[in-house]
Amino acid sequence: MPTLEQKHRLQSIIQLVLAVALLVVINVLANARLGGMRLYGAIDLTEDKRFTLTESTREQLSALPEPVYVRILLEGDLPASYQRLRTAVAETLEDFTAYTDRLEYEFVDPLVGDPEEVRQRQEDMLKDGIVPMTDYQQSAGERTTRAIYPYALIYYGDRQRIVPLLETARPDVAIEQQLNQAESLLEYNFTSAIESLTDDDKPVIGFTLGNGELGALQFADLVAELRKDYEVGPVYLDSFATLPADIDLLIIAKPTVPFTDFQAFKLDQYVMNGGKVIWAIDAVAMDYDSLRATGEAYPESRTTGLEDLFFKYGFRLGNQLVLDLVNTPIPIATNQGQSGPKFTLVPFPYHVLALPEADNPIVQNIDAVDMRYPTLIELVGDNDRVRETVLLASSDRSRRQRLPSPIDLDAQKFSVDLDRFNEEDLPLAVLLEGTFESPYANRLSRDNEQLLRSSGLDYRAESVPTGMIVISDGDVLANSVNSRGEVGYLGVNPFTKIPYANKTFMLNAVEYLLNPDGVITSRGKQVKLRLLDREEAVARAGYWRAINLFLPLIALALFGWVFNYLRRRRYTTS
Repeated sequence: MPTLEQKHRLQSIIQLVLAVALLVVINVLANARLGGMRLYGAIDLTEDKRFTLTESTREQLSALPEPVYVRILLEGDLPASYQRLRTAVAETLEDFTAYTDRLEYEFVDPLVGDPEEVRQRQEDMLKDGIVPMTDYQQSAGERTTRAIYPYALIYYGDRQRIVPLLETARPDVAIEQQLNQAESLLEYNFTSAIESLTDDDKPVIGFTLGNGELGALQFADLVAELRKDYEVGPVYLDSFATLPADIDLLIIAKPTVPFTDFQAFKLDQYVMNGGKVIWAIDAVAMDYDSLRATGEAYPESRTTGLEDLFFKYGFRLGNQLVLDLVNTPIPIATNQGQSGPKFTLVPFPYHVLALPEADNPIVQNIDAVDMRYPTLIELVGDNDRVRETVLLASSDRSRRQRLPSPIDLDAQKFSVDLDRFNEEDLPLAVLLEGTFESPYANRLSRDNEQLLRSSGLDYRAESVPTGMIVISDGDVLANSVNSRGEVGYLGVNPFTKIPYANKTFMLNAVEYLLNPDGVITSRGKQVKLRLLDREEAVARAGYWRAINLFLPLIALALFGWVFNYLRRRRYTTS
């Protein structure tokens, strides 16, 4: 007959086996799905909800029609900062697989193999636009370099999309900040690429031509990027009686020839019928080449023929240039050498670095945007059905310059009057959403009425809900073009060679206007750097040392006293 001790031992063994079995069952269920339903869940307790996928992402993943394969080129002996990015990528894709069983991924090291094989692979990747980041390490007096490839290759059927996980490195921004921004945009970068691969119905984007707008070479880089996800083509207003409804978005880029009343009416009725527009307007005629040629220039207001439309829609582009101490420099001849004039990069307040202003997906997690001679956008609307959101604005050290007034190139060599730069947040790019009113409501001409009648359309005095973005600089979407006709990258400053967020801003603006509730919403995430306040840490060092040293000892002594007290009370006989 088993003793009481043997019974207790057997019971303990059975309980241990049952506990282990229960843990195994729970672990299996925690990674299982029943049909399309997950048998597990999670609670995101972070302030910025960094571990929660947006609703649009979950819907996209659940509706994947065919398998998607992702290959990430972050593997091998990575520096600690890039290892963190790798971990974030793995966690993001792991979250993706919770909503679909049609996504597979793997990490590969592009530098593995014999030297000749690696060299050939690097050349092939370079042809595909996969440019490595160079990481420098200093140890024991020796400096080593390593090529890092923060890219993902996404495959869907016979289609492929290359996704850069880290934007072009900027020398004026710490790599930690760049990697932190990259981590914030992982969900957006992956979902945006997957959407472009799986969506066969591409929206149509038109660039107006015929009114002195930027030429094809000047926005070639932006168009090349847009054509990955959209149908893009020119739109000549005089070729249409009315603008076709299948043009989903119209971009008007730096017109220099005024629009006729016929053309303005066509644009108005396009908006009234729900058309989306990006107005990139130079309200002041000025550029660096003309200033450099003469050394002094008098900027002039430029008439667009759209002033009535703009005012009725709720904004006005006046004759006020915005100057800012946060700017990009220009080369100015500062002295004469034996071989000719010597040029020095000098801060130029007319070339403004516009800063993201709103908590909006268009400008969330982007850097400054390089703008040239931007003008002030005045919000004048009294239509409470139109919501206004300032996307880009000047810094807190800016001012406005009313025209006519000269710009003297030689004056830029000397220090500016800092006291005059006492304005802040001057609007440079604005998003308008809602129901707009037509300026032709009480003055519809017979010719315009006949124009609509010939197309079988009725005049609309009020728009359906729609949106538009106005930017007070037409060059914001212009890439550089050298004397040989070679196209540069949009956003790369021609003088400093530093890349800015012009292309990202324009792509986000297009995506938001076409689908404000789509994958663009995932750009709103922020992974904040929790930086240590060094001054506060030094000031309170003694306090925290005392807590770390004495608090555990006090807690341990208190625990020992309570334990012994309870033990004596339990076993002491009365």
